[in-house]
Amino acid sequence: MNKEIFKNKIVEIENNICEVEGLPKGEYDAQAVKYDKLVSNSLYNLMMWGNSPQNYTDFCKQGLQNSTGGVVADIGCGTLSFTHREYAEYKGNDLFLCDLSYEMLKIGENRIQGINSDTSKIKFLRSNALDMPFNDNTVDTVLNFGLFHIFDDPSSLLREIVRILKPNGKIFLTSLCSDRKISAKYLSFLHKKGHVSKPLKSIEIKRIIEENGIELIDFRTKGGMTYVTGSKIPTLNKNV
Repeated sequence: MNKEIFKNKIVEIENNICEVEGLPKGEYDAQAVKYDKLVSNSLYNLMMWGNSPQNYTDFCKQGLQNSTGGVVADIGCGTLSFTHREYAEYKGNDLFLCDLSYEMLKIGENRIQGINSDTSKIKFLRSNALDMPFNDNTVDTVLNFGLFHIFDDPSSLLREIVRILKPNGKIFLTSLCSDRKISAKYLSFLHKKGHVSKPLKSIEIKRIIEENGIELIDFRTKGGMTYVTGSKIPTLNKNV
């Protein structure tokens, strides 16, 4: 592991799974299996979000194919239910799959090993999305799927992504949105339960992204999901 790119001490907790030293246990560990079963269900994704798992897989593939090379980090990678095949077949050397939950990382690792037993080029990193261990301007491409809508202040997530991205570094992001009527009702229900933040329209998501140092390359909505491709504005090469 390239230690020069980290600002925090990274410790190995088992073969090929590391974590930021002193990081508290992830709150999703106890729910990892239940969560994975739900979000992996094709019918659930079709009914609630108007999408199929293949849409998510294709967007991940697009992100990897259009990355600028170098260090690639999936922040909030979860159980890799839709992305494991793309990562298993990725040929780059510096791929970091990051999540706060050890159990989710473990499920994801098992999925990748089911396709490619050699995961030596993939680094599973337990870390906090709002305080990533990477130094400023060290990551070439950030993948961030389904995390934006969790935070009450999504700008805090974007600021951290911009901080670690190199100037002109690419970001590929998805977020649930309230554009679709059924999705909006379900998001409101999840919000009342404390599982997601206040539901946002895609136009609101677009505004927040543009206000936080990201130049949009492509922005589209399908059902209750937004797909965002952008790059860090070159002048923002310091903390924002």
